[in-house]
Amino acid sequence: MMSLGPVPLPVALAIFFLLLALLVARLWPRPPGAAWRPATALLVDMFLLGLLAARGLFVLRAAPLYLTDPGSILRIGDGGFDPIGFFACAVGWGAWKLRRHRSLRPAVVAAALFATAGWWVATAGLQHWQAGQVSLPAMVLHDLGGQPVALAAGQGSPLVVNLWASWCGPCIREMPVLAAAQRAHPQVRFLFVNQGEDAETVQDFLRVHAPGLQGVLLDEPARTAEAMGVQAYPSTLFFDREGELRELHLGELTAAGLEHKLRRLR
Repeated sequence: MMSLGPVPLPVALAIFFLLLALLVARLWPRPPGAAWRPATALLVDMFLLGLLAARGLFVLRAAPLYLTDPGSILRIGDGGFDPIGFFACAVGWGAWKLRRHRSLRPAVVAAALFATAGWWVATAGLQHWQAGQVSLPAMVLHDLGGQPVALAAGQGSPLVVNLWASWCGPCIREMPVLAAAQRAHPQVRFLFVNQGEDAETVQDFLRVHAPGLQGVLLDEPARTAEAMGVQAYPSTLFFDREGELRELHLGELTAAGLEHKLRRLR
């Protein structure tokens, strides 16, 4: 799914449902004299520890990729969170803290279940809606040799479409990552659709930042971004074998984040 600035949309949704969970815990009936603040404080702790565990587990699983660029660990926009790690840590911490506080259990459990169910339904619903809004346009572009290439050609294989420009700083940083992924995943079709620049500018860029890159297409009028509703670069769209959009990533991709998304396409 897409991101809101540097924050992946599922995380933004999780924060939204955390706030609703705090409201549920605040309004939940409680014994006379019992305070509501311990319940909300525990929910916040569960959420924050769960996020740390989710990120930590994801980083550990992709450690070889992060070791080549340790700074990318802090770039959470790559969507690198492990849901199992989140729920295991959050539930474990909650159960530990509630073992001696019977009065808090109903409010905390009800709020946590409400937030979990809401997050799952909202995430699945938005993903389905997004897939219905964005599709491969019936467009024919030209490669650097002047040959026509249809965007929708070659269905039956996973497809990654990267929209980029040579003046875009994040595009420059992520292009070697995308080039390495193209070499490592020959079963995935990659298209690098330049937006708004001529062939000479694109070739000069590739000679420096991604020599040997395949699947580069020219789109001087930037019609592809307009057709797909994309307004920022870089943007990377992941389509499955049936041509359905599985994910739209706005912004720079890390090697670990890209690998995770490619594995989900198989």
